[in-house]
Amino acid sequence: MRNDDADHYRLRRLSRTPAWLALSWRALVALALIGIALAVHWFDRDGLRQNSGEPVTFADILYFTMITVTTVGYGDIVPVTQQARMFDTFVVTPIRLFVWLIFLGTAYDFLLKGVWERWRMSVIQRRLEGHVVVAGFGTSGSEAVSELIRRGADPATIVVIDERATALRTAEGCGTTVMEGDATRNAALEAARLGKARALVVSAGRDDTSILIVL
Repeated sequence: MRNDDADHYRLRRLSRTPAWLALSWRALVALALIGIALAVHWFDRDGLRQNSGEPVTFADILYFTMITVTTVGYGDIVPVTQQARMFDTFVVTPIRLFVWLIFLGTAYDFLLKGVWERWRMSVIQRRLEGHVVVAGFGTSGSEAVSELIRRGADPATIVVIDERATALRTAEGCGTTVMEGDATRNAALEAARLGKARALVVSAGRDDTSILIVL
C-alpha cells in the first residue's frame, strides 16, 4: 500500500430524493398554492378596491396575489367586503405560510444542507465500526455488495472505495456509503476505518492491484 493524507478522503451517500426532483415538486406546489389564491381573488374581485379608485383588472389581481402571498401587501389594493376579508384570513394567509415554508425548506436544502451533510458524514466516518470495506466496485465488487445486501447487511454499513465516478454512482444507487480514492493507498483505507471494519472485500480487478491493497 502507498502512503497519502487520510484527511483527503471523505465519505458520501446518495440522497434519497434527487435535488432536481425535490426542487421541481416544491415549485409545482408553490405555483399551485399561488394559483388557488389567484382564483380566490379573481372570483371575489368585487370585494377588492384600489386606492386610486380605478377598476380592478386581472393584472391588478395577479399583482395583489403575488404581493399578498409573498409579503403582507403594500396597501394599494385592499379587501373591503367581509367576504373578501374572510377569504384573505382563512384561505390566503394559510397559503402564504405554506409558500414561505416551501421557500425556507428549499433554502435549507440548497444552501445549508450541503454543509450539514458534510459535517454529518465526517462524524459517521470517525465513528465507523463493524462495517464492510469493499475495495473496488467492478463486476466482482458489485456482486459481493449485492450478495451482502441479499444476506441482510445494511447497505449503509458497506463502504465502497473506488476511483471511478461511474462506479461510485452505481454503488450509491445500491444505498452504500462510498469514498472516492485509490484503495492501494494507506490513507484511503485508514479513512475508511479499516482497522474497525469486520471485513475487507478486495475486488480491484487486477492481481497486482489486489496485492498492493492487501500488503
